[in-house]
Amino acid sequence: MDMIKKSIDKKTSEMRITVVVPKDDWKKNQTKAFSLLSKGLSIKGFRKGKVPLAKAKEYISEGQIWEKAILSILDKYVVVASKEIKDDEIILDSPTYKVEKVTSDELEIIFIYPLFPDFKLKDYKKTGVKLKTTSESEIKKDVIEQEKKLLSKTAVLLPKEGKNAVIEKNDTIIFDFEGFVKNVPFEGGQAEDFQLKVGSGNFIPGFEDQLIGLKLGYKGSINVTFPEDYHVKDLANKKSEFKIEIKEIKAYDLPKLNDEFVKTLNIKDVENTKQLNAYLLDLTKRENLEKSRIKFKNDIFKKLLKENDIPVPKTLVLKELQMLMKRFEENLKKEGMTKKEYFEMTKLDNNDISKELTIEAEKNIKTSLLFAHLAKIEKIKAKEKDYEKQYKNLAKLYNIDDIEMIEKMLPKDKLEPQIVNELVIDMLIKFSEVK
Repeated sequence: MDMIKKSIDKKTSEMRITVVVPKDDWKKNQTKAFSLLSKGLSIKGFRKGKVPLAKAKEYISEGQIWEKAILSILDKYVVVASKEIKDDEIILDSPTYKVEKVTSDELEIIFIYPLFPDFKLKDYKKTGVKLKTTSESEIKKDVIEQEKKLLSKTAVLLPKEGKNAVIEKNDTIIFDFEGFVKNVPFEGGQAEDFQLKVGSGNFIPGFEDQLIGLKLGYKGSINVTFPEDYHVKDLANKKSEFKIEIKEIKAYDLPKLNDEFVKTLNIKDVENTKQLNAYLLDLTKRENLEKSRIKFKNDIFKKLLKENDIPVPKTLVLKELQMLMKRFEENLKKEGMTKKEYFEMTKLDNNDISKELTIEAEKNIKTSLLFAHLAKIEKIKAKEKDYEKQYKNLAKLYNIDDIEMIEKMLPKDKLEPQIVNELVIDMLIKFSEVK
């Protein structure tokens, strides 16, 4: 029998290396395992570690011996298996193992390696996805909003009064509401004296937009449709009517935007309204560009993932799933909610969450593989100038003058994947601009 067998499953992109452990080595490790287990035995009438071997055999099963012996032998034979990996075979993570055969005389172990998949990518240079930039007029509106946000930090919230008091974006309202689906009230859809900042996005999409322009004392209805991915399964994609009553409207009484106010903001190199406007204009342009890039990335990768079959190693999906599940549980704790309470509220269960997160895990892994594949075929690598640019951007973002300190906090090996991914997006944007 061959000592080592190697195979590659292209569908799951996994390399399997089967190692047949020599009989004498396997026997020797079983003897060692039995000796160690015997020393740990605690039996009435015998001191710990002094149990006769003949007596110990009555308390230690063959399965226990095999389990301990296998664990002691793994490191040695994973090295043997790894020698079968070729230089052009890219391993994505450490291997898992599976015991294929075990008896007192035989042991076969399969080491399973997640392998960078071999796949052909459809034309990524002509996807039809374009980078949508923000117009100058929209940027100016955003700057005005940025100024209002700065002013609102020291503003006083005062009630609007009179018959002509209407709701505007960023107003805070007190209102009653009750939600209905097919004229039937649904659980959790009712509240009195509820406080909401209009435009915060805390309600169902479309709800807050319909509040704008309504007068104080308004009684009526707002019609919306719950999103397809709404957290309450029974309400997802359902049309609903909310009966509401506006009881109070509050607006911020903003201070004047002048040089004295600007100085209180303590923004570096910004001491007057002119400098503040230039600062916010630059900030808004960069933020809007980043939003546009994120949307472009999401759109083009959605298209590429849909059009290309990318094999995903199961072990990587499982690892990503475990991380997402942990994050999900941590987020629940931050909200002061247990899993049981969440399941009761959403009508979901553990299987529903697992299925949902598995889809997300597969998407995340495929996206990472797609980034790496594009970087590989286009020979994209991070250069010294790219690192310098990124460190300068980080210094500006966190208002830190000492770039060396940032370099120590984020060494190049940690920064490299992010830089390469950004370079891949730059490349895709350039291809999208070619007519």
